[in-house]
Amino acid sequence: MTLKEEEYDILQNYITDKEARYRLTDYMSRHDVIGQEVFPYIGEEAKHFYKTDGRFVYRPVTRDTFVKRIPFYFYEPDTSVHNIGDLHQYIHGILEKRDLNDFEQDLETLYSTLEKLFYYYKIDIETIFEYPIKQTGRCSQIDVLYNWFHYLQLAEELNIQERTPAHLIVDYNYVLEKSNLYPIIYDLREQYIGDYIRRSGNLFSMQGIFPCDEKGDPILKWIGVKVKNAAKIWVNVDSKLKGTLYVEANHETAIWGRNCWGRDDDGSDVWYELYIAPMLMEFDHEALKSIRKREKLTQQQVANSIGAAVRTYQKWESGHTTPDCQYLLRLMNVLDIREAKEITKTTNFLFFVQGDLLSSFYLIRKFPKKLYYLSDIQY
Repeated sequence: MTLKEEEYDILQNYITDKEARYRLTDYMSRHDVIGQEVFPYIGEEAKHFYKTDGRFVYRPVTRDTFVKRIPFYFYEPDTSVHNIGDLHQYIHGILEKRDLNDFEQDLETLYSTLEKLFYYYKIDIETIFEYPIKQTGRCSQIDVLYNWFHYLQLAEELNIQERTPAHLIVDYNYVLEKSNLYPIIYDLREQYIGDYIRRSGNLFSMQGIFPCDEKGDPILKWIGVKVKNAAKIWVNVDSKLKGTLYVEANHETAIWGRNCWGRDDDGSDVWYELYIAPMLMEFDHEALKSIRKREKLTQQQVANSIGAAVRTYQKWESGHTTPDCQYLLRLMNVLDIREAKEITKTTNFLFFVQGDLLSSFYLIRKFPKKLYYLSDIQY
């Protein structure tokens, strides 16, 4: 079986050893389906491909398909310039998903994406394998590869020429929105166990990936944080937009984080209260009543325990009056209230979620005992 001119050109470009080219041509002339045994048959030229440690999984393919994939099979990164991306990295990215039931389909999706990047978009092999790594600083980033491919598809429809934007997460979200698709929202990263925000005086800091505009300002609509009435918001990020988001708060600042401690039972987003300024907090008489019942105490028992008249306590639960600092501390002790915000509620705010205007929205905050729902957020 004679090779077509374009097929021979592929062999010439990606298999430099003449003896290896001859062996491969000979093998293909005798086989309609090319199996993994071809690589040891070719010899030294394919030794970087033929992995005996089992990390790479190859499936037999037709002769035509094999020829199309030669640029990916035989590419070796130039380590002298610190390139490390190759086909093995991205197949390892599939294996990291640990869903081996879909491996065959996932493998074909990977090859199909690589072929379109190379043959249709005319992007060189080095860029294909290195660009996702340079964007994230991590290997095996198959999701980034797919996002990049989708970006190219949308950019083509929008007549955008840039193939390798400096910050893919920014440009990809731009084309998603221009195409009336949902952008990717980048949630805050847990700094320590259960800790998503740090405080130093009026300065709050959060860590994660933060898309920024051309001026270096964070694009908050693409970040899993909502901030109201801040004195100042800025970021300190590296070239991959990883770093720290800072919020300088005042007496009316409020900060929420998306899905910090998990999503709702139905899988929908949950916005957790990370910080509420004192001027936005009010005593929650309904929470007080709920907590008392949780502890299975009567109004009289609580009043006796804190040295207050039962009528005084009843006024607190009804919302007619509020306890002073001394009684509040005693209540927290008797009712096992570990944080003052368990018996406070938040003033209503205007609130937007991913650019959509909702008639009402529940903010949820997580405490050691259970989830509490704050008041509706009205528009």
